[in-house]
Amino acid sequence: MKAFLKRWRTRLIVLAVLIAAGVTWRSFNRPPPPPPPPSGVVALGDVIQSVQAAGILQAKTRVDVGAQVSGQIQTLHVELGQQVKKGDLLVSLDPELARSDVAQAEAAVAQAAAALDSRRIDAESARRELKRQQRMLAGQATAATEAEKAETELAKIEADLRGQAATIARLQAELEKKRVSLSYARITAPMDGTVVNLPVQVGQTVISVQITPVILTLADLDTITVRTKVPEADIQAIKVGQTARFSTLAVEGKRYEGKVRVIQPVPERAGNAVFYNVLFEVDNRDRALFSDMTVQVDIETGSARQVLTMPIVALGERGKDGRFTVQVLDAANKQVPRQVKVGLQDGAKVQVLDGLKAGEKVLLAPPSAADAAASGASAASS
Repeated sequence: MKAFLKRWRTRLIVLAVLIAAGVTWRSFNRPPPPPPPPSGVVALGDVIQSVQAAGILQAKTRVDVGAQVSGQIQTLHVELGQQVKKGDLLVSLDPELARSDVAQAEAAVAQAAAALDSRRIDAESARRELKRQQRMLAGQATAATEAEKAETELAKIEADLRGQAATIARLQAELEKKRVSLSYARITAPMDGTVVNLPVQVGQTVISVQITPVILTLADLDTITVRTKVPEADIQAIKVGQTARFSTLAVEGKRYEGKVRVIQPVPERAGNAVFYNVLFEVDNRDRALFSDMTVQVDIETGSARQVLTMPIVALGERGKDGRFTVQVLDAANKQVPRQVKVGLQDGAKVQVLDGLKAGEKVLLAPPSAADAAASGASAASS
């Protein structure tokens, strides 16, 4: 019996020692407290609201230079990418055909002028004959019919003179037209610009009978137009005069800026999507921008400087009155719902108009009402 009690006493002592050791270990190895929920601070800041859209760069002024006469290209005086001034010679066409047309027109004018001179001589002779017949009739030396015949002949010649004068005027107009066509064999620049397209070669024959063929294209690259395709959901926020900015992949870090010049009222369709073209210009005298570049454009639709802001991810559900539910964290990180009125937003921050004060903490990414109800039901079932 004593041996049995001794064994139990030993076991109780060992158990007590183990319990004491476990308590001591837990006191020194307590699990860390749970981390506070992610939160943001309500503070003063700038909010710049913008609409983002894809854009393409184009020369503001672009002119297709064509041939107004048919002929073979004799000389190209420019090359692709060359800068030209207004009036510079661009292309020379073979002028021989146009010169031949001018020579034929000059010959036709000369022939008509000679015929006119001949009829003028006939008219002068007819006038003299009429005067002679009138004198003879006064002296009763001839019949009245002879005088009338002379008068009729003079009238016919004078009418023919008027017709031939009109013919000469027509031939002279045709001659001037042929001379203008001859001048078109020398194609000159209609504006200052850069040769951006040169689809022809020396020796190629151009035909201008039905459609004016394009010889080359000039573009003024000093000013670039940005054609931005804005979705119909955002177009009502865009106004003429708003600031638009973009950067390119070629020049990282540099931002180009312009003012919205026009909003084209007729949309473009891409499948079921509707886009409106918004145009603005930027300076390109350094030639850093090229035509047909694609860029991402930010059009500033509103801004607020040094206003109360909070992270936009802190917004909860929106009520029928337009206010959002925000979970405010007190000193013990306890969540207190509050209704907040907001204004502009820039994708990261949102302007706080009412409901919060500077320095307050708000819960980031608060759960929705549906998520909260599902979480409560899960806790109740467990």
